[in-house]
Amino acid sequence: MEKEEKEVINGVIRLIMNKCNIAEEDLAILIYDPGEKVLKFLYPPNLVDAGTIPVNSPDSLAARVFNSGKSFLSNNFQDVRHLSFFTKFTRDKRPLLKLMAVPIFKGGKPIGVIEVSSREPSRNFTEEELLSLEQIGELIGEKFGVDI
Repeated sequence: MEKEEKEVINGVIRLIMNKCNIAEEDLAILIYDPGEKVLKFLYPPNLVDAGTIPVNSPDSLAARVFNSGKSFLSNNFQDVRHLSFFTKFTRDKRPLLKLMAVPIFKGGKPIGVIEVSSREPSRNFTEEELLSLEQIGELIGEKFGVDI
């Protein structure tokens, strides 16, 4: 990734964190690798080398959002089937309670997923925040392709 692309990605990360009022480890950006047919973590750095998510995984919310092309919001995420494997790489070991996920599109095709989560019982995500996250996903898709 070139320096300019890194700066843009860092700006997008800050924008998402500010818009959704979340901490660094509550954000994940995954990009599709068409050769391997997996989603790879672009962010956070501690998950970049932690593993990949097959896009055909029925247990992965990110894969379901990627394949359906539809956004997801749950303020009762503990009741949603999902992979919890990657939470072992975070400092905060509490379970995820709230989650928003949106697909990233380029040319009408999904190229990735943004996930925003919270472990705070009193924190509820809103439809307005989901809309903002969708708009940010559109910006990422316009700027980058699967060659990130």
